[in-house]
Order: sequence, then structure tokens, then C-alpha cells
Amino acid sequence: MTISRAVRGTLTGVAAALIAVFPATLTPAAAAPAISILPQAPADGDFSLTRAPNARDIGGVAAFAGTIKNGLVYRTDALDKLTDADQQKLITYGVTKIIDFRSPTERAANPNKVPASIPTQLLPVYDPNNDFYTFIGGIITGGHDKQQDMLGNGKAAQIMKDYYKLFVTDATMRDQFGTALREIASASGPVLYHCTAGKDRTGWMTAILMNILGTDQFTIFDNFLESNDRLAASNKATLDALEKQGLIKDRSLFEPLLGVQREFLQASFGQAAMSYGSMERFISDGLGIDRATIDTLRDKLIQRPGLPGTN
Repeated sequence: MTISRAVRGTLTGVAAALIAVFPATLTPAAAAPAISILPQAPADGDFSLTRAPNARDIGGVAAFAGTIKNGLVYRTDALDKLTDADQQKLITYGVTKIIDFRSPTERAANPNKVPASIPTQLLPVYDPNNDFYTFIGGIITGGHDKQQDMLGNGKAAQIMKDYYKLFVTDATMRDQFGTALREIASASGPVLYHCTAGKDRTGWMTAILMNILGTDQFTIFDNFLESNDRLAASNKATLDALEKQGLIKDRSLFEPLLGVQREFLQASFGQAAMSYGSMERFISDGLGIDRATIDTLRDKLIQRPGLPGTN
């Protein structure tokens, strides 16, 4: 169904509208009519992409004895709908590498549109043996009663909290996040990393990096929760479309899947403390980040008062 001629950017299938929630594999049986999603204009900021509303520079916030430098690390949602001007902006801002956390199915459904001159490193963060994508697709196509049974009474939020714990407990996922940190440390210029909505995998990656750089917890959570504002319009369009097709009745059941909550990130931090004793031990033992890499990240990304650096 086409919602209006002004609506642009199509996610194929009902489950595809929620692909940002879970890294998994879609089977043909889970597919449903195409839905047109309205993109949201990005929030004000020095770095923005018109067709990726959750794109932002992680710099400008407090770090150990200084602030995180601007212009070196960018976090975004998927880059599959970028305009020519958006793509040129990646070049203008000097992006030297793109790290893509999406699963193979996510990438195949919505391949990135980025300049050929910027290499992409694929570091998929997903569990191929735990097909959440098909799981959510089955809930949607299963009808309103099944949706209420599977997602009601706080179950949707619990699904998300369990997903965030998996970022810590799953060895392959830890390896991907660790590799991304080492890539940022060794990169010759600015790095951009992303998933689909830029809120879960990208949000945890940003929380880890800011923790390494000494950003306070309040600021880390504030940065994490900003995704809700940036994705509000596109999430509303998604739910409006599902409702208009009669596929969902209670949109509140799906809101935890499309947004972020403080408890989600707390679940990751809590699991890190439970499994490793502290966030520091999670970074060193869980992610395999040695002291030299930590020092490199801090020297490279922290702007200290009185020292020249990227502004």
C-alpha cells in the first residue's frame, strides 16, 4: 500500500518495517505488503544527512580531562536512501571508513548508497541461530491476539532488554564490537558506524566508546535516548502504515521495539558488570581491547584544553 505520493523510501514487507529492532534473517513466509515510510528531517547539528535522521557526530561531550573531538567518529542509521548531496557530505567530512553492523539480510534488503571511494567493513552483529526478525514477522502476521499475547504486559520491553544483554553474552557480537573499536583506533581519518535504525547496536557501540573515553553516565544515556527524538517521525509513519493496513490494532505494543528506553542500555551495562565484574573488565576481557588500544583511542579522540585538535 502506498500511503501518499510524498512518502518516500520503501521497506519491503511488514517485518522489514521493524528490521531495525533485531538482527536476524527473514524467510519468505514472513513477508507482507510493502509499506512506504516517511523519512524525518535530521535534528540540528554540524553533521546531518537528510535521508538518515539518526546521523550525528559523537563529539563535543565531556571526556577525561577534556571533550571528545568533533569530526572523527560518526554514528548513523542505515545509509540506503542517501541523496547525492548526502553522499557528497560523507566525502566532504572526510569519512575514511564505514562500519556496517547490519545482518546479511538487512544489507540485502536495503543496500547502502555510499561513495565508492569510501570502503565499508562488514561487522554484522546478529545471531543467525536466533531468528528474531522472523519471530517479529510472525507476531505481526499472527494477528492482534497473538500480538497482545507476545508483546503485551511489558513483554516487548523485556525482549529488547534481553537483546541488549545478548550484546554482552554473545561471543561473536563481542568480537564485532571489539573489532570496530580497533578499527577506529587505527583509522587514518574519520570513521562512521551504523546499523539500521542507529539506535541499538549503534547505541551500545557508542556507549562503549564513550565509556572508554571517560564520558559520564548521564551524558552517555542522554546520547542514547536522543534516538527517540530523531526517529519519532519515521517511527510514527511506520506505525500509521501498519495500522492503516489493519495489521496492528494496538500500536503501543510495538513502540518499545521501534524506540529506546533507559532500561535497555542499563541491561547491557548490568550484564557487563554481572559477567565481568566491571565495565573495564568487559572492555579488556570481553572485547579483547588492550591497554595500548585504549590509550590510542584516548589520545586520538580526546581534545584536551590548550592543545590543538579537531573542532
